[in-house]
Amino acid sequence: MSRNLLPQLALALLLGACTTTGEAPPRGSEVSIPFLTGGQIRTFEPERDGSGVFIQNSRRDWFHVRFFTRCNELPFAVRIGFQTFGNSSTLSRGDTIIAGRDRCRISSITRSDPPPSRRRQQQEEPEQPPPSGT
Repeated sequence: MSRNLLPQLALALLLGACTTTGEAPPRGSEVSIPFLTGGQIRTFEPERDGSGVFIQNSRRDWFHVRFFTRCNELPFAVRIGFQTFGNSSTLSRGDTIIAGRDRCRISSITRSDPPPSRRRQQQEEPEQPPPSGT
């Protein structure tokens, strides 16, 4: 191997190791939700005005999905459906969430904290003491 290629190869390996650490992207960064099929969505909580929805996956990660236009039936939906480009198993920008008769096109997906109502519940719940062993 040429001595000129060694520094380039070392740099490529270093960059590859940095990008595959398995760390989740920071909150607020644009992402896609992988493995949408097979029950990977645990729950969802729509925003009251229909402008977006919070989705939680089976790993308990929260995502905030925003739409290009309001999704009027979403706040009343008991369940939602997903339509992805090319029947992919990843939900991305431009894909569609179906709520009732509404087809809501996704403008962005970002990692997020739990929805405000869930955060409020967590703050209001007093810590329970551990059960005694007797």
